[in-house]
Amino acid sequence: MTEEQQSETKIEAPVSELKQVIEELTNSEKNSRIPIFIAFMAAFLALVSMADDEQDKTALEAQIEASNKFSYFQAKNIRATSAEIAAANFRVNGKSDLAATWQQKADRYETEKKEILKDARTEQAKRTTALKQGDYYGVAVALLQIAIVVASISLITGGGILLGLSFALTIIAAFFTANGYGLYLDIPLDPNIIISSFKTNQ
Repeated sequence: MTEEQQSETKIEAPVSELKQVIEELTNSEKNSRIPIFIAFMAAFLALVSMADDEQDKTALEAQIEASNKFSYFQAKNIRATSAEIAAANFRVNGKSDLAATWQQKADRYETEKKEILKDARTEQAKRTTALKQGDYYGVAVALLQIAIVVASISLITGGGILLGLSFALTIIAAFFTANGYGLYLDIPLDPNIIISSFKTNQ
């Protein structure tokens, strides 16, 4: 081996070591970002789970309140009917004063019935909205859980495709979270609805 070849060998050795160090640092930096990404997703998952639980609670409270309102409506309806019957009987018997008194009660009950029914339907609408929001939040929670698992696997295997898939799932989860908050799009989540819509389009 000539002196020139020996000199080139001496130069190539440090360069090769430097490349190896750069690759290790690059991989180390990449791997250090994945746990941060996973931590971000875990925090995001906690927030969405809280929102999902809150909507479930809201739906349950609205359902109970609507049931109470409808029960109250039925009670008022019975009273209104009884007052109408009493007023009619007093009119037949020529007792106009008593008939007018009971008719006023019947009219008052009818007015109260309308208000109670309106409140009950408002609670029903509130329940429906909360359930729909909860469905979207539930999908986001599931997607985030899968994304965290996929990102964890990519951290072990070093697979860039898995990391990309995890990022895509997080973006989709963010979309469902935003849609759950604002209900911008009516996305069917019930498999039966999706299948029936597909058959209709065919």
